[in-house]
Amino acid sequence: MNYYIISCRSGSEDKVKDHLESFFSQKEEALVEVVIPKRKMIDRRRGEPLQNDHPILPGYILLSSDDSLTPYIQDVRNLYASYGFLKNLDNSIALKGPDYEYAKWILGNGGVIGPSKVVYTKGEPIKVIDGPMKDFMGTIIAVDYRRARVKVEFEFDQVIRRVDLPVEFISNE
Repeated sequence: MNYYIISCRSGSEDKVKDHLESFFSQKEEALVEVVIPKRKMIDRRRGEPLQNDHPILPGYILLSSDDSLTPYIQDVRNLYASYGFLKNLDNSIALKGPDYEYAKWILGNGGVIGPSKVVYTKGEPIKVIDGPMKDFMGTIIAVDYRRARVKVEFEFDQVIRRVDLPVEFISNE
């Protein structure tokens, strides 16, 4: 399986996804899955908890295909609000190394990262019991018990990124 990342205008991910799906549905030789990596977060509005989907990496769309998408580099770049494929240092577009593993982790969780079950005791390392973060390859750097989130740090596109991910606390002392 090959994984690719498309860079697009932030806030236009849904439109670009629709254009990509339409474009690749016309190409019989390329079966492509298009995913906007999201996380299920619990936000509060007027004291009420609401569950919303937020993009993990705003402005990026994940593609997976068994076929090489190299022949479509210019076509994808010409789509509305699309900046094209992210390229590796050797100008290839298929993800490699940690980026490949990150894309595989996201697609292994269906493209949406839901809450993981964790045990947290103040002063102790956090223990992930179940959920998508059980096999996560980043580092948990902060815990927000009140908002049911953890701040994680991971490397993507050779840049260290920090993102809040949802958790469900099993116990807390």
